[in-house]
Amino acid sequence: MAKKDEIYIDKESLRKIKRSLEKVFPTAKKQNTAIARGMIKAAKPMVAGLKTMIGKDAKDTGKLKRGIKAFRAKRLDKYKRPSVFIGPKVKPPTKLRVKKGASASERKANAKKRAEWAKKQSGYYFYYLEYGFQPFGKGELKPGLGLLPKAASTYGNATMSILYKKILDEIKRGAKKQGMILK
Repeated sequence: MAKKDEIYIDKESLRKIKRSLEKVFPTAKKQNTAIARGMIKAAKPMVAGLKTMIGKDAKDTGKLKRGIKAFRAKRLDKYKRPSVFIGPKVKPPTKLRVKKGASASERKANAKKRAEWAKKQSGYYFYYLEYGFQPFGKGELKPGLGLLPKAASTYGNATMSILYKKILDEIKRGAKKQGMILK
């Protein structure tokens, strides 16, 4: 049963994508990467729409509007499929990123610096903007704007209409790298 604001691709298109993926990318990891890249490229209308909604509905956006991006989830879902999220993505500067070969004490000190840096960034208040908050844990609850469901219903069809094409473009790009030609 379809839920509200859920959008699906027809079965024949999915079969065609699956056959093409199996031809070009032999491993599931590479297939998931190609699908996720296509999903990120297809999500551009929704990202642009969310940015405009934030600029229009929120009073003071700071760096939040620039930080809205489509990004891949770090883990696959329970069915081993890739997921793409849309929201604020705040990357720490390179001097604060975890370095390979660092000792445990260096990693711990670096983590503290990263946490201090993160508190100053505006992408972390998106949760309060979206869902609302209660100042100091008491008093009146300030309602959130609920921009994500609005963006999904407004820009979801535009995103889904180009999803199939973007995934096939990623498959063709992978085939071209391997010297294959797909129709």
